Amino acid sequence: MIERDEAGFPQGTGIFETIRTEEGKVIALGRHMRRALKSADALGFSLPDEETLRIEIERILEEKPLPIGRLRICFAPDFFDITHEPYVEKRSPVRINFHSTSVVGALHKQYPYDDRLAILESARLEAFDESLLFNTSNEITEVATANVIFRIGSEWVTPPLTAGLLPGVMRALAIEKCGVKVASIHISQIPEITSGILVSSLRIASHISHIGEMALTIDQDSERLISEIRASAQPDSVG
Repeated sequence: MIERDEAGFPQGTGIFETIRTEEGKVIALGRHMRRALKSADALGFSLPDEETLRIEIERILEEKPLPIGRLRICFAPDFFDITHEPYVEKRSPVRINFHSTSVVGALHKQYPYDDRLAILESARLEAFDESLLFNTSNEITEVATANVIFRIGSEWVTPPLTAGLLPGVMRALAIEKCGVKVASIHISQIPEITSGILVSSLRIASHISHIGEMALTIDQDSERLISEIRASAQPDSVG
């Protein structure tokens, strides 16, 4: 029996990938595995071979079929753990506030995840869904558990990895396939933001309705971008 913390992660430390499933198919599995492999290499350990992982993922999905699920794969030296749980679809607009202190971004998605979950809980206690994070140069990085895309002027932009943020899979798809630009966004530019989209592997893409008390626009342009991101993130069979 695997011992787990309150968030469901195995005890100890490691890296993880959280992936959306739809009717037994997985969204962007290859991209998630490439990110995990890169992190494992940087942290000095190896992942199981591809065939072993695919067989185990297929088994888990067949044992627990779900219309929409959250597949979580955790890796540590000489250990991996796969779970599949129901995910409740969330497409409602997101309200985000400002996190009060600078946060050093991480290039690797690691557990325990307590620090980010604490930021998320703090936002929810203030009736927000997420918190906007900044680096020590007062540049926007991400929110606690997702990446962000903002419209400034006529362009949709997302902060660069060098600002200190997780290289999200949906963020990468938005850049590669949907025309989103990469540019630093200083805190002083927040009044110039007219629309916003939150992207993550579970939500895929959702409107941001507010940054603090500042209301953002939800219009045809933001609907178009969300539709394009969702279209680029179609589920595939594991085999």
